[in-house]
Amino acid sequence: MHDDGRDPRLSAQGRDEVQGDDPADAGRRIFSVAELNQEIQAVLQRAFPGSVWVRGEVQRLPADAARRKHVYFELHATGGSGAAAGFQIPAAILDWDRQRFGLGRYLDGSDPDFQIRNQLEVCLECRVDFYPPYGKVSLKVIGVDKAFSLGQLEARRRAVMAYLEGEKLLELNSAIPMPMLPLRIGLITSAGSAAEKDFRTGLDHSPYGFDVDLVDCRMQGEQTEGQIIQALSVLAARGLDVVVITRGGGSRADLSWFDQQELAVAIARCPLPVVTAIGHEIDRSIADVVAHHACKTPTAAAEFLIDRMREVNDRVDGLEASLRERVGELLATAAGRIEQATRRLERLVSRRVDVARHGLGARSARLATVAVRGVAAAASENSGYLQRLVREAMRCSAQGRRRLDALPTRLTVDTLLASWSDRESRLTHAAGRLERLADGALARNRRRLDGLSDSARLLDPQRLLERGYTLTTAEGGRHLTSVADIEADDLLHTRFHDGAVVSRVAATERHANTKQATKKKATRKKGVKGGGKKGNPGQETLFQ
Repeated sequence: MHDDGRDPRLSAQGRDEVQGDDPADAGRRIFSVAELNQEIQAVLQRAFPGSVWVRGEVQRLPADAARRKHVYFELHATGGSGAAAGFQIPAAILDWDRQRFGLGRYLDGSDPDFQIRNQLEVCLECRVDFYPPYGKVSLKVIGVDKAFSLGQLEARRRAVMAYLEGEKLLELNSAIPMPMLPLRIGLITSAGSAAEKDFRTGLDHSPYGFDVDLVDCRMQGEQTEGQIIQALSVLAARGLDVVVITRGGGSRADLSWFDQQELAVAIARCPLPVVTAIGHEIDRSIADVVAHHACKTPTAAAEFLIDRMREVNDRVDGLEASLRERVGELLATAAGRIEQATRRLERLVSRRVDVARHGLGARSARLATVAVRGVAAAASENSGYLQRLVREAMRCSAQGRRRLDALPTRLTVDTLLASWSDRESRLTHAAGRLERLADGALARNRRRLDGLSDSARLLDPQRLLERGYTLTTAEGGRHLTSVADIEADDLLHTRFHDGAVVSRVAATERHANTKQATKKKATRKKGVKGGGKKGNPGQETLFQ
């Protein structure tokens, strides 16, 4: 093209044909709009006689492109720094080209590796087309270099992975401890999708009471990243146990939405463990890499949580069995210890009872001795009183008899008559005095004898035996007062209130305070030797 805007390839004849009769039009060519558009079409056809490969970013691709006969979108220049593209051109996939070249698999997701989507950099085989009625240049797509797009996705993926590794985010979420009982689940997926149904069905078949909190998000397209990041923030504030992000299968281009850097950062920094189940078994997005645990399918994610619950349940069952076994062992050990303690206690009680019986026997023997001595002393004292009283009575009687015998010789009738009244008075007084003295002495001795009889009755060993005490003597009737008086294999006679038993000594055991007991024993012997109070010998010894 020259500066005058004319095409130098136009012939002189062509120029002459467009010249008008007006002299002012001489030397220039004037095109009508139709002529210009047709000329442009011819030029473009000569300039681009075949197909060309065009690289650019897909924009304005309809969401229902897979269902449309003709699909119109735009290719924008890549690498621009602004929101608006510096260069762009319309593009279209026409129905007949779609069928002829098999382009439908790149729109409906039937290609396992690639699907055309917005914001995806592609390399397309196109024919440059100009439509004269509208004066519009566009590209008619007849082929796709999916290897180019996949390479671009891989390059972007590697850049994101390098960033995450540099920021130490790849293992940040996996460092969060998985709860032992992940029952409260935050689910991020498309509501009503097959992924949600598969996940819920898997949980419903388990015996555990899972509680699922669903947040509906777009799982493909430009809104995917922002909605999932917002959902993670919302679920983290609800105090759940785990977050599950899931969607069904798709092409590598579809799943590349989960390779976005900001989404990966949000998953890595989520305060809850994140479980992903994105795509098919062979797919692994960056979201899977930074998540706490990545599952192959939504059903596998449900099985992972169920297995976690089952593992804890099995662990609890194992701990319960171990606890039962340990408790059984402890109970058996405690029962053995109790049995041993019971036997030791029985032996100790038996020894203490034997010692108590021995002490009781000694005390009973001493009490019996003291009682017998007391009774004998009382009887002896009473006998002395009676003997003195009898002697005094006999003396008085003899004296009176002698006086009576001397009266006839000593007294005449007159003297007797003269002193009779005086003698009678004195005799009556003496007789009354004698009677009073005899009665008083007899009363005093009777009271003392009654007291001694009561003491003897109270101190009777048989009463102590009836109260539960026993009296133990050595063979031959020897009274025992100390463990030192007993040796092994001695025969002991133990008397109860209703009979007696004979036992043989197996062993003896002396108390730690033997010296003190020996000292008290010596004191008691000293008291017995001293005799106690007058009139009741041995009483002090009995109650020491």
